[in-house]
Amino acid sequence: MLTKRIIPCLYIKNNRTVKGVHFLNLIDAGDPLDLAKLYVQQGADELVFLDITASNERHKTLINLVQKIAQEINIPLP
Repeated sequence: MLTKRIIPCLYIKNNRTVKGVHFLNLIDAGDPLDLAKLYVQQGADELVFLDITASNERHKTLINLVQKIAQEINIPLP
């Protein structure tokens, strides 16, 4: 039997979590660290971060942000 898992994905732009439809009309959804902690409290099994501008703007991934969040939470970050 398969187990259901909760794996939220935080869409990141300029080190902020954003929300939109098809990556258009993006609005600020809050601090990624605060949202990561909230998802952990709500029972998330893992967290995924998607830097929606990394390829387009040719910058490196969110290593510093992910390391900061990993120090604060206790669930896997695949």
